[in-house]
Amino acid sequence: MNKEENIMSGRPPKLQNQKTGAYTKATLKAQEESLPVYQSQEFKPPKSLNKKELEVWDFIVNVFRQTRNCQASDADIYLMQMYCRDKVMLDEASERWRKNPDYWVKLENGVDKNGDTKYIVKANPNYVIIKDKTASCMKISDQLGLSPLGRARAGVKGANAKIEEDIFASIMNRSDEE
Repeated sequence: MNKEENIMSGRPPKLQNQKTGAYTKATLKAQEESLPVYQSQEFKPPKSLNKKELEVWDFIVNVFRQTRNCQASDADIYLMQMYCRDKVMLDEASERWRKNPDYWVKLENGVDKNGDTKYIVKANPNYVIIKDKTASCMKISDQLGLSPLGRARAGVKGANAKIEEDIFASIMNRSDEE
């Protein structure tokens, strides 16, 4: 299997030096260069998204388009759709939570034999939705490469990574004439 077939089949090239088993700069550079660069993606939104979900869609599509080597493709549309829906539900539950920030709600649960009202205490439904949708959004954003951890797992350098100065290289390259 040649290099082009290897890339097209979705398999990353071998990183380790076959003789020593070590990761070298050359093999790491070869891996980075072999990652497919998606020049243009349509990212057409599904017709089932509502107005608020489309706003989230536009945001994540703009993030993808600004990424140097976008790992998402048109095949990920349904995952992006789930993220949009979960994010909107999270925002709506958070708004309701701000109006009633109690972790527990007291609900009437009938009347006892003396005629007194019985109550039951349950978790605030908005709090439950917030916990569930936050976890869901975090998981999907990792899978889409929208989080630092997701980008690290995919082998993509940080979007705003600063160039690190190699102190030892500057010492080795200095001249004693200074």
